[in-house]
Amino acid sequence: MLTWIGPEAQVMLAICAFYVYDACVPLAADAGQLRRGRSGWRGLLAMQGFEVRWAYLAWPALLLPHQPVYTLRWDPAHVHLSGNAQAVRHLQAHAASFTGFALPLYGLGAALFALLPTVLFIRPSETAQLGALALIYGFALWIALLARRHGQRGHTPRRTARSVAVQAILCPPFALNAVRKLSAAHSPPCDWLQAAHTLLEPGEWRDLAQRAQSVIEAGMDEAQAEGRVEMLQRLGAAHGRLQASTETGTQGQTP
Repeated sequence: MLTWIGPEAQVMLAICAFYVYDACVPLAADAGQLRRGRSGWRGLLAMQGFEVRWAYLAWPALLLPHQPVYTLRWDPAHVHLSGNAQAVRHLQAHAASFTGFALPLYGLGAALFALLPTVLFIRPSETAQLGALALIYGFALWIALLARRHGQRGHTPRRTARSVAVQAILCPPFALNAVRKLSAAHSPPCDWLQAAHTLLEPGEWRDLAQRAQSVIEAGMDEAQAEGRVEMLQRLGAAHGRLQASTETGTQGQTP
C-alpha cells in the first residue's frame, strides 16, 4: 500500500477502486447496451466506450446502481427494426423485477461513501466505526438475499444469482453492482437495434441510429476496398433502413 497515504484514506480508495472496477463492462465491437432510466431507456454503442485492443470498456451510470443494464448484440449487415415485440415486453418485465433492490443499494452506497468517511475522518470513534461496518454488511446481506431470490424466481440463472450473492457478502462494494450483474445475465431473443428502436424516445433513437450508421459506413468502406460486392449491398440496405427511420421520424412504440 502507499505509505504516504493514511490507512483510512487507503480504505476509501480501495472501496472506490473495487466499485469502479466491478462496474466496468467489456463490450465487443458488435454489441450495445440498453439501460432503463427514470425518464426512459438509454442506449450505448460499444464504440462509445474506451477502446482497449480488441474490445471496448463501458461504465454505466455509477451514481444509479439500481438501473438494470442489458448487453445485446447486433449485426450491421442485418438491420430489421420491426418485429419481436414479445421479446421487448419480456425485457421490460425483467427490468421491472429489480424494483426491490433500490432501497438496500442506496442504503449501502450511503453507508460506504457518506457514513464510513464520517466515522473515519470527521468523527473517529471505534464504536461508530463498528456500527458503520455492521450497517454496511447488513445492507450487503440484504442485497445478497434479494439476488438469491431473484434466481429462485427464475429471473436470473440460479448459478449466476448465487455467485452475485456470494460476491456481495465477501466484498460489499461489489454488492453495489448486483442489479447490473443480474441484468447482464439476461439475453432476450432480440438484437440491440430492435430493442432500442422500440424502447428509446425519438430523440435518443436518432442519436443512436446515427452512430450505428457510422459503424455501417465504416463497414461499407472496408467491403468496397476488399471487393466484397454482396456484403457492400447488404450494408447499404441496412444503412438505408436506419436512415429512413431517422428521416421520417418513425419510432417503435413501447409495447
